Amino acid sequence: MTKKQTLPDVVSEVYTLLEPLQSDDRQKVVSSVMTLLGEKEVPQALGGRSAGEGEENLAVFGPKARRWLTQNSVSAAAVEEIFHREGDSVEVIAAEVPGSGKRGKTQNCYLLAGIRSLLATDEAKFADADAVALCKAMGCHDSANHAKTRSELGNNVAGTKASGFTLPAPGLRAAAALVKQMSSES
Repeated sequence: MTKKQTLPDVVSEVYTLLEPLQSDDRQKVVSSVMTLLGEKEVPQALGGRSAGEGEENLAVFGPKARRWLTQNSVSAAAVEEIFHREGDSVEVIAAEVPGSGKRGKTQNCYLLAGIRSLLATDEAKFADADAVALCKAMGCHDSANHAKTRSELGNNVAGTKASGFTLPAPGLRAAAALVKQMSSES
């Protein structure tokens, strides 16, 4: 029989995990966990943002990325729940990707890889290896069926494994819907 944890025990464990991180990273972790728990809004004391706050962060993105955000009504706050930007590097910080089974999750990883590239380089072009690495990190890589799953992306992803992939307009719209779904603003 497992011992029921008390609130002070949980707080102590969370503190131990968060203590070595920088303040911004702590807030991102707490916000991501609240999202995973199904909380719609993170209280201000826990690093939540008030309406409209964070939009000034759009300036860090290139013109194509800003246009994608604006055209698809994706807020900077939603992006910050899923991606972490440090200099020219953008990483996916979401704990998991939605999707029906490994196939659906893999397809969503390709969309996230395209958006990660758009946010980092202002181009939604990415290498297959980047998407595969994301699939592996998210625990949805199925090496036996990966090529077939990739071929079923339809018009959401264009290109080839050899030359790289890009997100055309349908893929950009699908990726925007995915980012909204994954954020607490959904």
